[in-house]
Amino acid sequence: MLKSAIFAVLLPAAVFGLAVRPCPNNAPVPLEVRVIDCYEEPCVIPIGGMVDMDLDFIPNRDSSTVDAALNIFLGNFRVPYDLPEDQRNACNFFAGRGCPVSQGEQINYHLSTPATAPFADVTVDLELQLTGDDGQPLFCFRSSARITAA
Repeated sequence: MLKSAIFAVLLPAAVFGLAVRPCPNNAPVPLEVRVIDCYEEPCVIPIGGMVDMDLDFIPNRDSSTVDAALNIFLGNFRVPYDLPEDQRNACNFFAGRGCPVSQGEQINYHLSTPATAPFADVTVDLELQLTGDDGQPLFCFRSSARITAA
């Protein structure tokens, strides 16, 4: 009985994703974003830790390649940051498949990248965008994160 009660309490956190905001470019947002150990904004991310998320999206067009970009904003100022080179090809991080992607199919994307920042104890916006081979975003979203010292 206790196991059932614990499962019932933890189930909503496992099923429901993080509420995210659209990007200023009005690109589609993913169907659902799940961030490990974060259920509401701002997510707390220690420097040296990992940004670890899964998300589901449906492309609105076909694409033979998909590029990933993670940007950090402090207000309207973009903080210089680039995903590690091997993570920029999003096709390598689609669950059970790669590219090409087809319009209308549901795809799961997993991002796990080190949290590096030149500052701590601030709240920033993280912006994740996947871009198709035509240079247009397949999706884009923003969420808040509190960067803390390790």
